[in-house]
Amino acid sequence: MNWRFLYWLLVGALLGFGVIAILSIGVIFLAAGLALLIFGAIRFGARGLWAGIVGFGAAPAALLLWDVTSQPWACMPANHTVVSPVIAPGASYTSPNYYTCVNTFAGPLTTYHVLAAGFGAIALVGLLLGLALLLCGRPAGNHALA
Repeated sequence: MNWRFLYWLLVGALLGFGVIAILSIGVIFLAAGLALLIFGAIRFGARGLWAGIVGFGAAPAALLLWDVTSQPWACMPANHTVVSPVIAPGASYTSPNYYTCVNTFAGPLTTYHVLAAGFGAIALVGLLLGLALLLCGRPAGNHALA
């Protein structure tokens, strides 16, 4: 496996995680990803940069999907009032995580689902770009993204 692929995948993953975590620790990851992006562009050129697009989409999508599937989830009621059920002694109950939901063609989904779909589409574009470059082959000169 080409090491440039892993390098650009890491750069994209750092930038993608930095974007979704911008309100907390994302600035640190954005700075690290930007530093590696500049270093990689100067040192290695843009060969394999399509993997950065894959990392930028795949890492946040995977994190968002893990977060929403690791616990039961439910849509936040319209009046934002959540009522906890009465649980019998000895019974187990896992309270769902409440998310803001939006109406989609697939029914109501959390904003995490929608964001994961968007980042997944970015990863798919990166994969298709890499596949197109692989199938078309490189021209005689140094191809920027190959």
